[in-house]
Amino acid sequence: MEPSNTTEASVGYLVYEVARAFRRRFEDEARRHDLTLPQWRALAELARKGGVSQVVLAGAIDADPMTVSGILDRLEKRGLVRREPDPSDSRAKIVRLTDEGLALYDTAKAVGVELYQSAVLGMSPAELDAVANGLTRIRNNLNGPRADQKEDA
Repeated sequence: MEPSNTTEASVGYLVYEVARAFRRRFEDEARRHDLTLPQWRALAELARKGGVSQVVLAGAIDADPMTVSGILDRLEKRGLVRREPDPSDSRAKIVRLTDEGLALYDTAKAVGVELYQSAVLGMSPAELDAVANGLTRIRNNLNGPRADQKEDA
């Protein structure tokens, strides 16, 4: 079944609105901990990956290396991260969470779980699966070659 033009516009708009609402709610919580959303994202990425270079971290949070350097300066001043020399590259630094940074990440994770649970309140497992499958397909379609490029290949 082909979606109507109204549905096509609605899906794109709703994806934008949902992402904006999540971001706004998380930013509100971040401010309560005197952090910015990019700082929260850096903490989360470091918790997931352990020690990583600043360049890898920049790619993971979709920020340029200079921005990440500023983020890390502020986090380091607060004792949330530490930078160590990279044993394989004397010019690079490996960034790791401190115990205090890990504790703050655990708080952020709990906030994220609570936010997610409030966002999907009342949805059945089948509805959640359908939303996840649909959004995954949309993401993959947008990240892959365009349809008109596929035909030319």
